[in-house]
Amino acid sequence: MQFNRSQIGTVLMLVVVALLLFSHRAKTWLIAGMMMLGFFNPDIPDLRSNQKLALAPPMEVSGINGQQISLHKLKGKVVFVNFWATWCAPCLAELPSINSLYGKLKNDTNIVFLAVDVDNDLAKSSRFLLDKGYTLPDFGGDDAHVPRFFYSEGIPSTYVINKKGEIVFRHFNRANYNSEKFEQFILELSKL
Repeated sequence: MQFNRSQIGTVLMLVVVALLLFSHRAKTWLIAGMMMLGFFNPDIPDLRSNQKLALAPPMEVSGINGQQISLHKLKGKVVFVNFWATWCAPCLAELPSINSLYGKLKNDTNIVFLAVDVDNDLAKSSRFLLDKGYTLPDFGGDDAHVPRFFYSEGIPSTYVINKKGEIVFRHFNRANYNSEKFEQFILELSKL
């Protein structure tokens, strides 16, 4: 039996679709590749606008070493918070960009990064981050201490909270945060 180009193309397309539907790695790889091409850049708000900003709700998270961090106690600092899970392909696709941004800004004492595992399985999520070579600080919290408000529209969910405790940025779904424009946005907030 002989196949023509159209039949071969159809079979290849079906294989790719099947991979994307059933393979967690294939989805992650595709999304990450699209990010590298410039897709999924977050919209950065204008800091000079006079819009009224909402205060972030109280939240308390715990690190793998037992360290407790309260959002309320972080007033005076800019806080980048990302809600994620190890089973979430869009989360895994954006983690390299968040880790790179963290690497550039981690020494700024006015900026705090919190990667919050929504499953609160820090043994698993910390091991995952370590295996990937990420240095991003990993936290978790139960429903009593991490309001569902933060990820009610799904994950990944990312927030930037200014020094007054106000939400100045929020983004649901995947995004590439490793851009000069986003880095400048965070740095500008840290100087206000």
